[in-house]
Amino acid sequence: MQTHLTVRGLVIRETPYKDSDKLFDLLTDSGIKTVQARSVRKPGSKYAAVTQLFSYGEFCLRISGDRCYLDSAVSLSAFYGIRNDLEALALASYCSELIRKTATDQPQPNLLRLFLLALHHLSEHDRPPALVKAVFELRLLTELGLMPNLVCCPVCLNYLPPHPVLRIHDADMICRDCRFERHPLDLEVTPSVLLAARQAVYPELDRIFQFRLKGESEAQFAAYAESYLLHQLRLSLPTLKFYRELHGGEPVSPLFQSPEDPFAE
Repeated sequence: MQTHLTVRGLVIRETPYKDSDKLFDLLTDSGIKTVQARSVRKPGSKYAAVTQLFSYGEFCLRISGDRCYLDSAVSLSAFYGIRNDLEALALASYCSELIRKTATDQPQPNLLRLFLLALHHLSEHDRPPALVKAVFELRLLTELGLMPNLVCCPVCLNYLPPHPVLRIHDADMICRDCRFERHPLDLEVTPSVLLAARQAVYPELDRIFQFRLKGESEAQFAAYAESYLLHQLRLSLPTLKFYRELHGGEPVSPLFQSPEDPFAE
């Protein structure tokens, strides 16, 4: 029976435990593991930093029964740029909540890679936070088997129509002129938004953030990604509400245009 395990992982939640211990959730290639770190909250603990939220490292774990205990750890990245930026921290917390609520007990290595890429861009401030958020949302759904069909219009087979419509309810796209009837969740977008959505869901993970949008296209892309995620997952997400409060309470997604929030707790 295996009693020790060495894994690379990202801390996605931490909780004080007893007088000076800590429980933390570690996102690894093989799923989320809850680890107890003894005495790590005492002053001078050498593992205090590596067990902080959004720290990525290599962890040596001791397995006893159904619980994992921290034996040792080495920090690989702390993503310091997130910690002094409230919007970046709010988005990282939102991504963490999404991961915790959608990850399964099966190996999902791409979830760890996706989150690390998002944290890198949030920490380096080399992409707008709204773009990082939208790409993360669409790619997460893709990894969960909920990818939208954005290849071409199902009626005329046009690959890049001048007036594309992203249909959230039908999980696809269609030309404005080919649409027979309108749905409240249909979003008419620029061709650039369609290309951005394809870039988020189809390429290899290392390439999904390799584009930029401006102005109206960026706002449309953010609205589409958030709307599609909320429609597919139907989750209550307190961290998303906090992120919206940072922007004056204005909803990003059309799903929040109604007086009542359909996913409120």
